Amino acid sequence: MLRIAIVENERSEAELLLSYIERYGKESGVAFEIKTYEDGSLFLLNYKQPFDVVFMDIKLTDIDGVETARRLRVIDQNAAIVFVTNMAQYAIKGYEVDACDFAIKPLTYGDFSLKMRKALKKVKRGAERVITVKVSDYIVNIPVSNIYYVEVIKHELIYHTVSGTLTSRGTMREIEKDLARYAFFRVHHSFLVNMEHVRAIRSGSVVINGAEIKISRAKKAEFMDAFAKYAGGGYVDDGPYRVRRVSLYSRIALRRVHIPAARCA
Repeated sequence: MLRIAIVENERSEAELLLSYIERYGKESGVAFEIKTYEDGSLFLLNYKQPFDVVFMDIKLTDIDGVETARRLRVIDQNAAIVFVTNMAQYAIKGYEVDACDFAIKPLTYGDFSLKMRKALKKVKRGAERVITVKVSDYIVNIPVSNIYYVEVIKHELIYHTVSGTLTSRGTMREIEKDLARYAFFRVHHSFLVNMEHVRAIRSGSVVINGAEIKISRAKKAEFMDAFAKYAGGGYVDDGPYRVRRVSLYSRIALRRVHIPAARCA
């Protein structure tokens, strides 16, 4: 069952969206759990379990829809946000919060169904590369590609992501298993890094998002081999540096990783 939120301060508009969602569910055979909220603060305060799709008015009574969406992105980077408003001039703001789409009032069912179909496609794609993390008393969906690295301190896992840090209870062994099918490597007993975000490799460390993370001696050779395979083509010498050769299909094809040859030979 997919979870849908409607954040709309006008009751008639909220009821219209609700009727459209229910109709779409009957026609497509998809089951929805639908929640409605009158303002952004109430929506965020009750955000204990992630929503798949959020229909958001921009002109809300307390904080506007764009700011609500911006705060939502701190705790949920994957929800498909569809702004529904008569304020067309704010459409460009949707890019700031990675909105899925923008619909202009008055909204017809035909327009709605197109937006809904697009949102559900995003949900389906995102579900394939998302991990779910419990933070305090709520649950957060984190796209795998947004994770820089995971750090463990005692019994707490700290997720360093593009939107900031999140902390949850758990063990490194558990998260390493969860992320095993993605491009993650445990370079140290306290660090699990996303190879997609590696910017430089030094003699005993990797640099990710400006942070230098130690590579244990026992893991160094294994990491270099794993990273070469991930990069798609091994290493070649280039003057004073050994430079990673990347394939055209690598997601980091235009990035060079410099390794001082004298230290890593």
